[in-house]
Amino acid sequence: MKLTQITQAAIALVIATTCAASADQFAIRTEKPVSGASKGLLETLDIREIDAVQINGAHFIVIEAKNEGYVEAYIFGRGIDAKALYRLEADWSGAGLSSLPVEARGAFFEETHCEFCTS
Repeated sequence: MKLTQITQAAIALVIATTCAASADQFAIRTEKPVSGASKGLLETLDIREIDAVQINGAHFIVIEAKNEGYVEAYIFGRGIDAKALYRLEADWSGAGLSSLPVEARGAFFEETHCEFCTS
């Protein structure tokens, strides 16, 4: 891992620790599938990986994190080339969304501002 990535992840983590403790669910859009993160990184950032899916040719990692700062630290810590970030409007594993086909769940992605995403 490059020193700049470690530094960026540390800065994002410091910023994120000043925010509220409740967790939200996010979907990170990537061009290629991404494998799961190390247990250490997930514990350090207090992030839970929920699912990795493909919807209409795009790959998504669905995670639970305290806020966008933690998501940014996760992306930098993993070296993910994120294309977009979405906040989920419903619980991915809850009764409502889990009963839908994966392709239909994309309608519950609310795009959020992502300074660290590349297009």
